Amino acid sequence: MKSKSFKLLAAVVSGVLIGVFLFSIQVRHQPSTSAGSSLKWVDFDVTYEALKKAMELDIETYEQEIHASWIDSLAYLGAKYGGDFSQYREADLDQFMENLKKGQELEDFTKNMKYFPYYQKAYGTVLGGMLGYYKIEIPNEKGEGTHWVEQYGLKAYSPLAEGYWYTDFDDFGQNRSYGYSRQHFGHDMMAGTGTPVIAVEGGIIEALGWNQYGGWRLGIRSFDKNRYYYYAHLRKDHPYAENLYVGKTVTAGQVIGYVGQTGYSLKENTNNINVPHLHYGMQLVLDEKAKDSPNQIWIDLYAITKLLSNHQSTVVKKGDEYTRKYGYSEESYYLAAVKEKRKAPVKLPVLMYHSLLKDPSMHNNYVIGPKQFESDLKYLKEHGYHTILMADLIAFVENGTPLPENPVLLTFDDGYYNNYCYGFPLLKKYNMKAVISIIGKETERYSRLNEEHAAYSNLTWEHVRTLTESGLVEIQNHSYSSHSTDKGRNGTAQLSGESDKAYARYLEQDLMTLQKKIKETTGAAPTTFTYPFGAVSNTGRTIIKKLGFKASLGCEEGINTIKVGDPDCLYDIKRYLRTPEKSSAELFRKIESDMKK
Repeated sequence: MKSKSFKLLAAVVSGVLIGVFLFSIQVRHQPSTSAGSSLKWVDFDVTYEALKKAMELDIETYEQEIHASWIDSLAYLGAKYGGDFSQYREADLDQFMENLKKGQELEDFTKNMKYFPYYQKAYGTVLGGMLGYYKIEIPNEKGEGTHWVEQYGLKAYSPLAEGYWYTDFDDFGQNRSYGYSRQHFGHDMMAGTGTPVIAVEGGIIEALGWNQYGGWRLGIRSFDKNRYYYYAHLRKDHPYAENLYVGKTVTAGQVIGYVGQTGYSLKENTNNINVPHLHYGMQLVLDEKAKDSPNQIWIDLYAITKLLSNHQSTVVKKGDEYTRKYGYSEESYYLAAVKEKRKAPVKLPVLMYHSLLKDPSMHNNYVIGPKQFESDLKYLKEHGYHTILMADLIAFVENGTPLPENPVLLTFDDGYYNNYCYGFPLLKKYNMKAVISIIGKETERYSRLNEEHAAYSNLTWEHVRTLTESGLVEIQNHSYSSHSTDKGRNGTAQLSGESDKAYARYLEQDLMTLQKKIKETTGAAPTTFTYPFGAVSNTGRTIIKKLGFKASLGCEEGINTIKVGDPDCLYDIKRYLRTPEKSSAELFRKIESDMKK
């Protein structure tokens, strides 16, 4: 039996990657047995009959004490059949329901099904946006006017509008020969030119324009980021509905374009497809970095298309355009989920670096090698971390602006030149961000000297300007001249016997001198004060708040809990000092262990 998922191999022509893909059918693999494991592929052979029955059970039991989720019931069947739904019997689905009615917990009667966690996660990724609550406008019983209702059910739509004829068959995996021999990784629906094309699921437009294989095409990413819908061969001269652009939000059931036969040509707006039809596909984005890589996974949509044929969007013509006849919205539910997620506290690890030098003999608690820094960046990239800046953190606390999944903050103290000559190229290579807190007096000095030496120089104002303009580096305040002990003061700590008034005057003069210099150079004053030597005091904290600093970085080790609406959580942020003795894996195992506490 063939697998219904495909892995792509990039096609290389004359040594140049042209963004086209060859496909090879995957052999059936042994699935992951852990629910928490990252999926590497998805076998989806679920039949229409099983989909329909599982969906009906889900809807029927939704408001009952015992709810039979179609993801769970299909995962049960998948584990029972080893993913081969040619064995499907409705009696097996009845048995699933019977187990629930007997009061058995799902975990209990599936615990011996080795691959249940895999199928639960795999089928949830494919079907996760198709069933749920939504609001829809429907005609009044007397036929006059409409009203809105909220309901639970199938909220994904057929990709072609109601009332338009089409034919299709299971063509997934068939051979295509244009340009090179390859396999078909979508689903074709033969329909008349101009038939309105419908968004199967709501999401964000990620691709719009010409492709020599797909012609005029459109790519939409689901709100949960798991599915990428691809619509191709749209109509010549008028492929898209009006006012569409990359980044625009669309809703399920919305008209997004029109059937055509464009494609198979380097020349835009060319009809080289023999028969007008809609090609649409679903790519699963299991790993963001693999979305445009050779490791793509596409799903056979034949059974899903048959299921959706019973849920088509009614459209009306207005001028040259078609629009949906009745209003639809899942926005309130989507936004409610987003807002709820925004409120959830975020656990944030912060790393503290200082100097990067190549010579191992110079490595110590405050100096590591560039290769070790690169190893850290590789680890973060490969394990799904996303670097942020203090601006992102402050926006989350003040406004609930979402942070990326698995956020991490990389910080450099003191502003050494080697941060620029060794660290900055690596940040650019891996497209990662970092905060550099500079000592104003040292930046002034090396700007005058115009001396660049990795072992001892500091950043100049020109370096600061370049780093800021990159968008990858944020410059923060590490004091103007208090990063020393020659005055008997521990960083910016209050001296013994020093009055609060005198201390406030000293601290304001030092910090605001650097604030002014940085604003003159970058156009923006720092939001964060980084304590020299981590010397924090209650008096100092009160003063920096009055001076307008919204956050501060300390030296205590640990994980930070960041909460929306809690500005105090931004002060004295804990950081892990990056020393050379641990490998990246060892360092992050420690951090990840702390995050679970």
